[in-house]
Amino acid sequence: MATATNPSPGLYTYRNGKKVYLNKEPDQFVIREKPEELTKKGIRGNLERVSSSSTRVTVNREELNPLMDELRKEAVTHHAYTQQDNDAEFLITDRVMVTFKQPVSNEILSQFMAKYALILRDKYSDKEYLFQLTDQTSMNPVKLVVQINETESALVESCEHDLNKRMTVSTVNVPADAKYLQQWHLHTKFTSPAFDTRASANCEAAWNLLNHFGSSDVVIAISDDGCKIDHSDFDSPNKFAQWGYFQGNTLVQRDSVSADPLKMYQSGADHGTCCSGVIAAEIDGSLTVGAAPGCRLLPVKWESDSTGLFVSDSKMMTLLTFIADKADVLSNSWGSSPESNFSINVVNKIGQLAQNGGRRGKGIVFLWAAGNENCPIKYTGNLDIPYDNGYNRFGSWQGVRTARNFRHNLTSVPGVMYVAALASNAQRSHYSNYGEGISICAPSSNSHEYWRMAVTGLGILTTSGRSPFFDSAFGGTSSATPLVAGIAGLIISANPSLSALEVVSVLQKTAGKNLNMTSYPQTPAASFDPTPTWDISPVAPYNTGNFTNIGHPDGNWSGWFGFGKADAAAAVAEALRLAGNSPVGNSTITKSSSPSKPIPDNNPTGIADTIVINNAGTVAAVKIDLDITHTYIGDLVIGLTSPRGTPAILHERNGGSAKNIVKTFDLQSTPALSRFKGESANGNWTLEVSDAAAIDSGTLNKWTLIIETGSQAEIKLEDSPGTAIPDVNPAGIERSLNVTATGTLKEIEIAIDITHTYIGDLIVNLVSPSGAMINLHSRSGGDADNIIKTFNFANNTNLKTLVGQQVQGNWKLKVSDVVGQDVGKLNKWSLRIIKE
Repeated sequence: MATATNPSPGLYTYRNGKKVYLNKEPDQFVIREKPEELTKKGIRGNLERVSSSSTRVTVNREELNPLMDELRKEAVTHHAYTQQDNDAEFLITDRVMVTFKQPVSNEILSQFMAKYALILRDKYSDKEYLFQLTDQTSMNPVKLVVQINETESALVESCEHDLNKRMTVSTVNVPADAKYLQQWHLHTKFTSPAFDTRASANCEAAWNLLNHFGSSDVVIAISDDGCKIDHSDFDSPNKFAQWGYFQGNTLVQRDSVSADPLKMYQSGADHGTCCSGVIAAEIDGSLTVGAAPGCRLLPVKWESDSTGLFVSDSKMMTLLTFIADKADVLSNSWGSSPESNFSINVVNKIGQLAQNGGRRGKGIVFLWAAGNENCPIKYTGNLDIPYDNGYNRFGSWQGVRTARNFRHNLTSVPGVMYVAALASNAQRSHYSNYGEGISICAPSSNSHEYWRMAVTGLGILTTSGRSPFFDSAFGGTSSATPLVAGIAGLIISANPSLSALEVVSVLQKTAGKNLNMTSYPQTPAASFDPTPTWDISPVAPYNTGNFTNIGHPDGNWSGWFGFGKADAAAAVAEALRLAGNSPVGNSTITKSSSPSKPIPDNNPTGIADTIVINNAGTVAAVKIDLDITHTYIGDLVIGLTSPRGTPAILHERNGGSAKNIVKTFDLQSTPALSRFKGESANGNWTLEVSDAAAIDSGTLNKWTLIIETGSQAEIKLEDSPGTAIPDVNPAGIERSLNVTATGTLKEIEIAIDITHTYIGDLIVNLVSPSGAMINLHSRSGGDADNIIKTFNFANNTNLKTLVGQQVQGNWKLKVSDVVGQDVGKLNKWSLRIIKE
């Protein structure tokens, strides 16, 4: 980027209510024309596309003003600016966003527009408007924003530029290893020297807790460069709750007359498809699996080219309005460094939607990729910190760019989470941004930001729009962010009553802190760069990853990892606990062990001690009374493993220099213990204790295992057969779900997903283990498509006749098509039974 030789301290405008001092580039201007259109007109110079419809032109200084004067006759043309404090581009447009202090009448609005010769482009609320300057506006946008902010204070709350932003997608490619089973980020079964089980997000364990793969009621939105919506990993009926793509400033929605699904994906733009797969690729998909396979997607496609996404404040407002009542979560794997600041209008809209927007009216969880520049996202100081890798687009070293001010103004908005990346060895990914504003981290790839050192790390295997239609080398905070989005979907599936802010808190409270704290050496010298003294990241106080007490109710925090690694199993367990879905115990098993085993110092293997339970019974709740002598409990990691192999961490290096652990761990203090519910109590229960730091030592004196057994009051079962329904065949098809628990029925719900082009042909019956048949659907609905519905006491009173019947046995669903021509299939069905 060109740099002004004579900065003008007096040249400023306003952003987020504060003065921003600018440099006017002496050899650059921006015009609302695409590069190819300028080339056709014979415009010479360096043409760089900076938005979906604008180009930055670099010319000789003496040509600048004459060429701008000439082009102003044909298109909007203005000077190019950068910010003085960090050289970040400041891409103004001919649009401004005005927020009035009070709702304004049409008369006052007209007077304001006439005074500044503005055109009304959009209305976001009764106080927020988007205006466009005209040829009759007597000043450029920079001066107009200053004048309105400084002279209209009685009427106007704020006036801001509708800035264009070039957002880089936060992905990092790593060496490919195309094996589906390498989805190590979902489970702990994968074996590799590069994989530490602490790095897994434990999604498979979360599915086991839920007894399903996420609710189809939950909708996860993603804004990116598109999504291949006809991919085989997304081909179940209604997988997409909605979709849309930008054309210029217009968002074309799926239900628009002009909508073309083929425009949701473009060749060479594969990032959004990869991210969508990380979130919710189907469990029955042909290639990969996402974190929340049962949840639905809502992709929105930004316009883009090889340099990144074309985002503006007004387009962001359009996107937010679109998803405001449709989504539970929004994942954004893009951003920019050293600065990513949205207008006050966008900030306020996100804040409002995080509180009470969304499909449920309980708020939307907003997730942003922290970025891959190995720099802070929020910092002001005297250090020159690198914020790129130092190479140009041709791969030639040009030296890193640095800044002293780093700003991301969404970090302070409740309900917004910035996601960092964790390598497969549980170490901070070298490229991952860090510091104040980081909320959480999640497993992803690893690579050296400056391309000079080998680092340990596996890629993420996910969907791709390109053959062979999966990518085993996806990564960056781009992959970490949609993974957290999928986990948020599982949390909401477990407990739909949670607000978005409560979902954020659950993610943070349950995040794992037993991580690899190893730091990276300084970037080595190279022939083209013999003295890399510029490599100073991470800067203090974030030069270590230690978790410290910041007085936050969600626990200790690290500048590298936020509140820790997103743990789907722990988060779902906590959501279930908050929902009150705890089993009721009928008996208690208590057994103790007094091994008096020394705990070896600074030894990750540690010690193990086993208690054998010979009693039969289903686990309803687990408690552990623990007695450990140790001189520095912040060194200790303590876990319990069930006979089935399910792990739960009880203590993860918290407590600092405190001595000894004499404590009871229960569901209230340790939500991870809910992982064991529903398992058999019979078998070997193993306690593992390790000391992860040097000097201090101790002894495992005694531990007592208390298991409450009983049967769960709630039973959930699901069948996903994908079975065709034969046409004109009264016998139809029959599917069964077997309930092994005993007890009598109190309530029942049956959820059905049938694809059919004429549901008036269909008869659907439920048959209980006792043989009672309940009609759910009998040739109603005429030519309507599909039966996707949950039947319960409220909408089918015949189900109440099942109250008091035994729940144990085979529950059958019978579906038949009794009229010719139209056909369909049973995709899935599920039972939810509450028993006495």
